[in-house]
Amino acid sequence: EQLYGDDDQLRSFVNVYVGDEDIRHTGGADTPLDGDEEVSIVPSVAGGS
Repeated sequence: EQLYGDDDQLRSFVNVYVGDEDIRHTGGADTPLDGDEEVSIVPSVAGGS
């Protein structure tokens, strides 16, 4: 619910990696997993002083 927008697309401020690869470049949510890969969900951080 918080990872995907109303259009069922991954929100732009959420980065998901399978191993070292961003899933936006490897098939999105359909990126295959071999079973040994680490999946990382990393929120973007922005701000300043």
